[in-house]
Amino acid sequence: MQETKFIKRLLMLIALLNLAGCQFFNSFRGHDRQSQGTSVKPTGITDVSLKWFTSSPLKSTDVVSASEAKAFINDVYQTLDNKIFDPTFKKQEREQQLQELLTTVDTKPSWSRAEIIKLISSQLKKLSASHLRILDPVEGEKLFRIFERKPLPNITPKPAVAAEMRGEVGILRVESFIVPLITKAELDRAKAELAQARVILIDVRGNGGGFGSSVSYLVEDIIGPNKVLWRDRTREGLQMQKPYVFQGYFDDAINAEAKAEIELGEKHPYIEWRTRLEAKVDPRPHFILVDDQCGSSCDLFAGVIKDYGSATILGVRTMGALLGGDAFRLRWQGFALIAPTVQIVSPKGHTIEGAGVQPDIGIPECANGDSQCLEKAVQIAGAAA
Repeated sequence: MQETKFIKRLLMLIALLNLAGCQFFNSFRGHDRQSQGTSVKPTGITDVSLKWFTSSPLKSTDVVSASEAKAFINDVYQTLDNKIFDPTFKKQEREQQLQELLTTVDTKPSWSRAEIIKLISSQLKKLSASHLRILDPVEGEKLFRIFERKPLPNITPKPAVAAEMRGEVGILRVESFIVPLITKAELDRAKAELAQARVILIDVRGNGGGFGSSVSYLVEDIIGPNKVLWRDRTREGLQMQKPYVFQGYFDDAINAEAKAEIELGEKHPYIEWRTRLEAKVDPRPHFILVDDQCGSSCDLFAGVIKDYGSATILGVRTMGALLGGDAFRLRWQGFALIAPTVQIVSPKGHTIEGAGVQPDIGIPECANGDSQCLEKAVQIAGAAA
């Protein structure tokens, strides 16, 4: 259970695991705030964990009464009201959605759980906020098996970090910021393979996010020591003028980062993250290749680079999904709400949520996964060698 808290706290979620494609690269950063949701079988434990999903006897095909459906809808919106990063964020729209949903449910005496989830999800989507969705027992199990390091049988995730040389251009492919799919040791090994490169191209296309620390140790040798990485705050920190400053990152190898960040967030609802004093700059020209599937902490990585102008960003605008999220239990056992609980801004105070990060040099082919996207990026980077 403790490890679950660690994992939840450090991740950012933009989408669910795509099991068929083995895409283990969508995640969430949560702050382990206590849920107000009521389960069918109250246990006094409010953490969302793998067991919450696997122990559920409920199915999406179950039929419930209209009154029970309305109770669930109320629970979803009450949880959102209680936990969202800013209570005023689209409050009027949320209240209107709730009334529309309750009115719709009154049109017939019974509903399947799947129908109710679909109705709610269609409304939540209209809020245009990242890290906002409902997990059912099946989706929740897939996601939390990754977070609790208990992979699904017969599924082997592909490596999150890889290195390749193209002439004088060293390509560092980073498909996820999730630990343990990426660790600093693995990243350092990949960088070592590019020691002879004169130019570095970091390819983060399709990277759905992950740990903030993963961003820290990827970006520090590009922007240098003692640089602001980002600032984040929960609703408790909205009225605070000065953030608590944290410098460096945590050791992913021993899970110290998890424990330390939990303690940090509990004490400080408004935090400024900085690179280490001992960070060393890699003087080689750097290029960053992004696409519209680069989201969450990948958005953040691109935003940090953009603010400092320390590398050239190639591709198309990033996703713009940069609110931190957490998972909360709902009324039905095995169902949970991912709610945006943390607001994050770039070093210069830019809000990336909803806006994304624009490239310095556009490559239109990167919008549709065209193979020419990488080839054109290599050509641009190679010209700087």
